[in-house]
Amino acid sequence: MKVLAIDTSSFPASAAIVDDETVLGEYVIRNKRKHSQNIMVMVERLFDDLEADISDIDIFSVTVGPGSFTGLRIGIATVRAFAQACGKKCVGVNTLEALAYNFAGSSEVIVSMLDARRDEVFAAAYSFSGTEQTEIMQPCVMTVSECVDRFGTEGVIYTGDGAVKNAEFIRGRGGLTAPCSHSETRAASAAALALSRAKAGRAEDYGSIKPLYLRKSQAEREYERKALAGAE
Repeated sequence: MKVLAIDTSSFPASAAIVDDETVLGEYVIRNKRKHSQNIMVMVERLFDDLEADISDIDIFSVTVGPGSFTGLRIGIATVRAFAQACGKKCVGVNTLEALAYNFAGSSEVIVSMLDARRDEVFAAAYSFSGTEQTEIMQPCVMTVSECVDRFGTEGVIYTGDGAVKNAEFIRGRGGLTAPCSHSETRAASAAALALSRAKAGRAEDYGSIKPLYLRKSQAEREYERKALAGAE
């Protein structure tokens, strides 16, 4: 079973094709969030380099958030279009769990942290039994200090761009942060999760894939602020 997965939820964009236990190809680009320009080029290059065709794909997968509002919309719209055109199913994957899956098989608790700005992070925590992933804390918005206070530093790895941004604070508390090779969401990790779910009969129609927003966009907050000010 072949899975095409893409991730445009944060600064890097990535695309991967996985065939059961094998990563056939993966591209990652960090280029000023130009996801609308890059993602199709990356997918086309994957097919060209693998001498494959989109009709070879059995399942399409995408990270659904939390993350950049614009990035999520680009990724989800792209995968929906692929699945609709090919008449195939989709699997949406939580960005934080895909990030934690970089550590599948680890004995540590993995705390995924994505930068949410305003001194906050989108955070969730996971443990593993082999490659089986268990959610310890569901995705939420919190400060880095609150996150470290909750999980501590013993037997814990903090990963994601939120951990990278706050590495000095986390390490100052005695915590361990992931290296750059494991601190970004990989499309291959999302594909592995999607493959497992598809085999368990949990793939969905393309219209069922929706973004996971943990808070309102800046535009929505600004609109509500102006509306409230106008009502006073």
